[in-house]
Amino acid sequence: MKKTALGALALAGTLFVQLAGAIPSTASDRPVITKTVTKGEGMTSEFERTDGCLHTRVSVFGSVFTVTGSTTPDNVGFVSVTQEDTCTGTTLINGFGDAETLNLSVPNGLSKGRLRMSMEFTNYADPENPVVSPMTADVFFRATASATKTFTESKSRFEGVRFVASQGTRSRPATVAGTVTLGAQKILTPNVPSYSATIASVVSKEKTVNRPVK
Repeated sequence: MKKTALGALALAGTLFVQLAGAIPSTASDRPVITKTVTKGEGMTSEFERTDGCLHTRVSVFGSVFTVTGSTTPDNVGFVSVTQEDTCTGTTLINGFGDAETLNLSVPNGLSKGRLRMSMEFTNYADPENPVVSPMTADVFFRATASATKTFTESKSRFEGVRFVASQGTRSRPATVAGTVTLGAQKILTPNVPSYSATIASVVSKEKTVNRPVK
């Protein structure tokens, strides 16, 4: 079970709040306008290491979205781990953890940053007896190339209601290194760099114009 930065950033379009839209106090022909603006940053990284018979794969993801007008940001953090003893064919770890509280620091240029979070990790290596353990992740990331920008916009109209949505995204490939600790076990250490990582930011806007039916 994995999540990617771009996949999670796509969720920005589902986070909404009414920022403007004054309903006339008396009957008029003025339209009712509702606007939504969501901004967010996120990073994702993939790690792989082999120590003798132990083969371990780790995915780390974190994002912070803020809806204009809201005082509380929406945080999403995720870590998945699989670990196998290739000599015996035994699965030792197969699970994931979610964090709703995290610390993600990303500058406007997406040049570098840091992600820190704590969570409960559930190991389903034995599906009939899953084990829950505390987990912490602390990773640093640095961009390795210039940003790629994308912009999409869509418009629609139905029975007097006009809807306009747009999304602008910037993303940069990166290298990530840090620590992931499961209980007392160091699952990931700083000497194991990511083999795939991305830093991204998104601005999502939605506008609805509802014209009164005459």
